Amino acid sequence: MLHFKIESALFGSRHEKIEKENKDNENKFVREMAEWQEEEKEKFIRAELQRKKLIESDIYTDTGTMENFLEENLQSIIWPRETVVETEIYNNGLQVFIDVDLPEIEDMPNKKATIPQRGYKLSVKEMSSTQIQQLLYMKHIHGIGFRIIGEIFSALPITQEVTLSAYSQRLNTSTANIANEYLYSVQVTRNSWSGINFNNLENLDIIEALAQFNIIRNMTKTGNFKPIKPHSPIR
Repeated sequence: MLHFKIESALFGSRHEKIEKENKDNENKFVREMAEWQEEEKEKFIRAELQRKKLIESDIYTDTGTMENFLEENLQSIIWPRETVVETEIYNNGLQVFIDVDLPEIEDMPNKKATIPQRGYKLSVKEMSSTQIQQLLYMKHIHGIGFRIIGEIFSALPITQEVTLSAYSQRLNTSTANIANEYLYSVQVTRNSWSGINFNNLENLDIIEALAQFNIIRNMTKTGNFKPIKPHSPIR
């Protein structure tokens, strides 16, 4: 009986010690969590103040900030095919020059899926080279330019003109080498860009939309592009 009482006393002592350790750990956790939350709150406030300064002041006056902010916006775009963009800013931000490395026509899908009016079996058919050029590639590469121009005017309120030149790697039959060839180059002013009805984009012909601006392009109706000499940036 005495042996049992000693074990009970020891067990009670260990239990109290464990409870104390748990309570201390809990208090430590609550304290550290409060400190972490305060630090994160201060970081968030500082970041928001910096962001506010950037948007309300720096992108109007500092070319380096303009370049970084524009790059951040363009990198956030998720393209369906690899698309590389290089930017240069001139005249204190009033003019932006863009070089776009377009995806190749070989990267376009070559099959079209349709659902029949009756039944549930999906119909997948090969597309002709003309369909790929007209329905996919021609619209896709003009859509890339349209999107980038819009992003620039949105990101940089001070910019008044965008010059965008788009190129692709193609076979040069005179040398049998793969070389960069520009497919179109377009200059757009903010004033002319504002003439587009962005509330009705579903009815916009993306190819004709760029044609209304100062564009250099040698393209057939079936979507064949001949190389062009692009606009030069205005320094």
